[in-house]
Amino acid sequence: MWPALFWISVAFVFYAYFGYPLALFVLGKFRRHTDVPRSADYRPSVCVFISAFNEEKVLRRKIENSLSLDYPRNKLKIIVASDGSSDATVAIARDYDDLGVTLHNFSARRGKSATINSVMKHVREEVVVFTDANAIFAADALKKMVAQFCDPRIGCVVGKLRYVDRHTSGVGKGEGIYWRYESKISRMESALQKVLVANGSIFAIRRRLFRQLHPEVANDFQLPVDIASQGYGVVYEPQAEAIERTTIFWQEEFQRKLRIVLRGITGFSVLADRFKGFRLWQFASHKLLRWSVAPFLLLALATNGVLAARSWFFAGAAVLQAAFYLAAFNGWRLRKAKKPHRFFYVPFYFTMVNLAATVAIVKFAVGRRQAVWEKAESARFSPIHTPAEPFSAVASPDLEDELHRPASSAVRVSKN
Repeated sequence: MWPALFWISVAFVFYAYFGYPLALFVLGKFRRHTDVPRSADYRPSVCVFISAFNEEKVLRRKIENSLSLDYPRNKLKIIVASDGSSDATVAIARDYDDLGVTLHNFSARRGKSATINSVMKHVREEVVVFTDANAIFAADALKKMVAQFCDPRIGCVVGKLRYVDRHTSGVGKGEGIYWRYESKISRMESALQKVLVANGSIFAIRRRLFRQLHPEVANDFQLPVDIASQGYGVVYEPQAEAIERTTIFWQEEFQRKLRIVLRGITGFSVLADRFKGFRLWQFASHKLLRWSVAPFLLLALATNGVLAARSWFFAGAAVLQAAFYLAAFNGWRLRKAKKPHRFFYVPFYFTMVNLAATVAIVKFAVGRRQAVWEKAESARFSPIHTPAEPFSAVASPDLEDELHRPASSAVRVSKN
């Protein structure tokens, strides 16, 4: 019995992290490619939709980044939707009225999806690009995403988010590795035109395919599901780049992952009837099984401990598992190190993420839901870049000081 339990747990973990990507790779090899030629003159009207809640630290930079994008200005509309902001967010957005930035201000906070529902009634542009206030786009990001819509079969395009770890924290390094792993999976899903979920920092949809969002479901979760259920493809465009700062503190990243999983499970429970066939298999493999890994990791560790005395193989496996979790503990202990070592921060991040997913599942089981999104405070700072080097990692003042600096002391960038 013990060997069977050990191998079942190992197989579960292996499939969750490696089996699903391998299956996508094989399926992609059998797909017949019928790409539609892209036109260099294809320039539909575009709305950049910036969701904002207390974003005074980043909004000015985000608006100016949006205004500077390489896209015909007469075909570009920029909307800032403030969901009950209580800081200077609204005032900053109003500074750009004369440059065509439209503000939708809601006095009471209702949640991102409810705010999007209200504002989308007024959007008439052909393509809507959803983004967050702390995500900075590459100059050609819109062009790269929009080009995909030359193909009438495509309904949603997901851009590439690259995290910038400004303080070389173990949490930031771990998130960067995790996101590169997810990007590779998105590429394989995209080969089948079946990217599962979007990235809320940079993704675009055909406006006519928009459906009202459930208030408890994240827009980057529901919109790809809705568009796929209408028979349109969802693809990943790695050349459409945005950058965002990683979180610094492990407590923030833990809570962020917890919120993502809780809202993901909630989204699946609400939209379960739209997951059928291939897409149901995708969600079970890519999300549900991944979120459920922690109990199987514990089962593998426990059964391995029982079996360690039976053979050199199980004894060696037990030593490797023990070393991994000791490294995770050491990664937690050294989480504030200036130069964290991958040998420690990868196990630490892996363990933390799986613990957060387990807590989220428990919260969902006892009826907890989350309609509003709480951004990690240390991520509310735009990465510094210049027009010539849009993604350069230029040094900045110490973030610890920046985090605690009063909002009134923030530098206000000129519109001229």
